[in-house]
Amino acid sequence: MQIQKVETLVHEDFPNLIHVEITTDTGITGLGESYYFGATVAHFIQSFAGPSIIGLDPLNREEISRRLTTYVGHNSSGIEVRAKSAIDIALWDIAAKSENKPLYQFLGGKEKRKLRIYNTCAGRMYMRKSNQSSSSWGLDSSDTEYEDLKAFMETPAELARNLMSEGITAMKIWPFDTFAEKNWGAEISDEDLNEGISVVRKIREAAPEIDIMVELHALWSPEAALKIITALLPYKVFWVEDPIYPDLIDELHLLRKPSFPKIAHGETIASLNRVQNLAAKKLIDVLTLDIGWCGGITQALKFAEVARQHGIAIAPHDCTGPVGLTVGAHLSTADSNAIVQETVRSSYRTWYPHIATGLPTIEGPHLEVSNNPGLGLSLTKEFRESSGMQRIVI
Repeated sequence: MQIQKVETLVHEDFPNLIHVEITTDTGITGLGESYYFGATVAHFIQSFAGPSIIGLDPLNREEISRRLTTYVGHNSSGIEVRAKSAIDIALWDIAAKSENKPLYQFLGGKEKRKLRIYNTCAGRMYMRKSNQSSSSWGLDSSDTEYEDLKAFMETPAELARNLMSEGITAMKIWPFDTFAEKNWGAEISDEDLNEGISVVRKIREAAPEIDIMVELHALWSPEAALKIITALLPYKVFWVEDPIYPDLIDELHLLRKPSFPKIAHGETIASLNRVQNLAAKKLIDVLTLDIGWCGGITQALKFAEVARQHGIAIAPHDCTGPVGLTVGAHLSTADSNAIVQETVRSSYRTWYPHIATGLPTIEGPHLEVSNNPGLGLSLTKEFRESSGMQRIVI
């Protein structure tokens, strides 16, 4: 079997998303995805990555990974690695389809299992077209359906009760981000701290049983993060995610106290060495790897194995696109060390189905993947052929 064609797809309405379809000479097509600055990733695939893999055996994933390892960018979630990630996901999709197995089974999972989910409280226009900042939250959109971000900021108690009424028992919020933008997270005032804490308090009072994940988006200095986490202690949050600046590692030890919540970290990591350091030093409790950013499934499996060896759970990241959710769910299904799967109901119920068919099913607090071969996912004809789509075949 040989790779015959590589196609990139980027739509002007979803410019952060990049989809890759790889077709073999046997007619099997694999689907991959990555996120952030999709057209730039697509250009790299068109100019280098795609031509580099034409004619190769799609089952020889390690060799392809080596060929796509560039002199720069190989140790971070930069353009090169995001392109490599999308390609690698598509290769695994092909491999599983070639054996007529769902991906979770091809990865070693023996049977389907229901995965616990949490709802990331974004809105349907969240991060649609720009970089991570409050200016990209989409709060000025006229689309109000499932506007969970605005809800957690303005009516957090009502949102928590609504989620619980649907059977969703865990939610993630980021009530401190705007305060970090005042001074690059160097410090947080008591006034701002109390305002952010009030969101958590209202959720806890309205829904005592719900698990609350607090996302800090790696915006804070260790000292400011320590102040925030200390203030969160009375509300027994499930975890605090990405609490400090992303280039820091050892400083996480300041946040490792017996009474403190779990630390979740890892969605932007593409370095196996960093994961090994974090794990060996017990600096995190949950590895939130993103398969579309870390180098694909090939790299994610190495991350997951390191986590398992050191007693660290995994919880794959979503909040990107339908392939990201689905491939994370397959890995979580195959790996019993996965404790929870991130989902975004504002995406899952609105624009994910516009882009892809075969999404995992979500009922109440659980998600379940399909038993169809590979990812079980394909881009919709409506999306592929819609105006604004840029499709380039290599």
